[in-house]
Amino acid sequence: MATYNISFIGAGNVAESLCTGLAAAGHRIVSVASKSGVSARLLADSTGAEWRHDLSLPGNTEILLLAVSDNVVAAIASEMVLPEGVIMAHTAGSVPLSALSRNANAGVFYPLQTFTRGFPPDLGKVPFFVEATDSRTLEILKELGNDIGAGAWECDSGQRRYLHVAAVFTNNFSNFMMTTGETIAAEAGIDPSMLRPLVEETARKALRAGPAASQTGPAVRHDSDTIKSHLELLSFSPEYQKLYRLVSDMIADHYKNSAR
Repeated sequence: MATYNISFIGAGNVAESLCTGLAAAGHRIVSVASKSGVSARLLADSTGAEWRHDLSLPGNTEILLLAVSDNVVAAIASEMVLPEGVIMAHTAGSVPLSALSRNANAGVFYPLQTFTRGFPPDLGKVPFFVEATDSRTLEILKELGNDIGAGAWECDSGQRRYLHVAAVFTNNFSNFMMTTGETIAAEAGIDPSMLRPLVEETARKALRAGPAASQTGPAVRHDSDTIKSHLELLSFSPEYQKLYRLVSDMIADHYKNSAR
């Protein structure tokens, strides 16, 4: 296995997991930079790297990963002047490869996972989606994904945009639904933690049988009386009523020919 000297710009949740994973796989993290320098120093200390608060890089850098917010990828890339042969890749799901404004040695290294400080995911289960301007860069990014993740798959910028939207529905929206459920339970004076076994079983069933086959509830049964009753109970929040009605209608339409 080839090993690489890797620098990071960005020291947030994604950078934290990737730095740790790449270092554990035998790669050398040579520097970490962040705007304030504070988070970079902490992350650099944990991996034996230098820390910086500007966009300069050590001369031995072979790969630069931009693990920054989507809206600053292009701006940071435009400021970078890299030695010949140094690869620059960003980790964003919704940002095209073209944002790096390079014809060679540029790529995308996108981990399909949610990252939260203090809750590091098992990178060994994470698929990485890669894209590059040239075959050398593509193969190196594939190597990195195979080294630390569940594998690496080629995915162009157009496909990755759809994948990112799918991830928002799967993770961000479902998580907000759980937040809403806890709010409604609390409205009735019920401890929201009572819903957690339901969260676990919902995820377990979806993984085992697939979410489409695991759908339950009044909308999939076309139980209009229960739906009407629920809407009346939600009278304390017109927004929740609107959300309930919209999602129920979509579920009912999706399963309109179902015998369940």
